[in-house]
Amino acid sequence: YNTDKAFVDSGTTLLRLPINVFNAVVDAITLNSKIDSFSPGFWDGTKLACWKKSENLWKLFPKLSIYLRATNISQSFRITILPLLYLQPITYVDDMVCFRFCVTSSANSLVIGATVMEGFYVVFDRAQKRLGFALSSCAVSNGEALSEITGPFSVADVAADCTVNVPKEPVLWMISYALVAVCALILIGLLLLLLLPCRHRDRGEITDESSLVRHRIK
Repeated sequence: YNTDKAFVDSGTTLLRLPINVFNAVVDAITLNSKIDSFSPGFWDGTKLACWKKSENLWKLFPKLSIYLRATNISQSFRITILPLLYLQPITYVDDMVCFRFCVTSSANSLVIGATVMEGFYVVFDRAQKRLGFALSSCAVSNGEALSEITGPFSVADVAADCTVNVPKEPVLWMISYALVAVCALILIGLLLLLLLPCRHRDRGEITDESSLVRHRIK
């Protein structure tokens, strides 16, 4: 679904998804959860959803998974978080607990924020220009891990149905250079058109009445 770059950002609280991906996730959760109905405001973050403390809420929601490209570009791997990470308790009212949905829409890019990162150890290897994910020993509740890592998978198998044909970066650079060259040629032509009349005036030819007056003054 996501054809733009993805960001892993500890300064971002939520998991931010491109709008088409966000809508697909909301539809999938609605279809696969065991909740009868949701308020639309729950998905856009304007309303909380409340359940009794006695309810086993975590069994009512599905897991969320993200496939990421591996260092071997022909492979990908999958990171998964349980609902305990993407549903955050905000307030308690009597015997009720109210949660917010920690996934939101983004204008274009995928941003993996703290909602997902809390389930993993994340290594930022700037020297090798890569990121590493490992299961966090802290992401456990009642003996159950809140995150998973699986793979590797073939990129062709995982992405065949959801990617679009986006030109590779070298092709885009070639197109950019060609457009710059065309613009430069047009600019040179305009400059020549502006300079040629000036050369005719430099020959001392008198072409209008105002130039005659200036000639007499001189």
